Amino acid sequence: MEDADRQASGAIWRERLGNARIRYEEAKAAVQAFRELQSQIPSLDISFTLDDALRAEQHAFAELKRVVTVFNDLVVHGKIPAED
Repeated sequence: MEDADRQASGAIWRERLGNARIRYEEAKAAVQAFRELQSQIPSLDISFTLDDALRAEQHAFAELKRVVTVFNDLVVHGKIPAED
């Protein structure tokens, strides 16, 4: 991979990494907010909403790990990522 192509690809994946990190942090914050609400109002049944938030957090974390792996392979090993 030429240096210019590698730098361009690196910039794209760096942006994707930042976006994935933001989505994960937002999902994690939503889970925390639901947990705090549930602890403040124990009679409030938000278990389905909490389950949805937990699934969203797990999905966001899996995507973050995938993007970190692709970015790492690109930067460290010069491995060309598959088109996404």
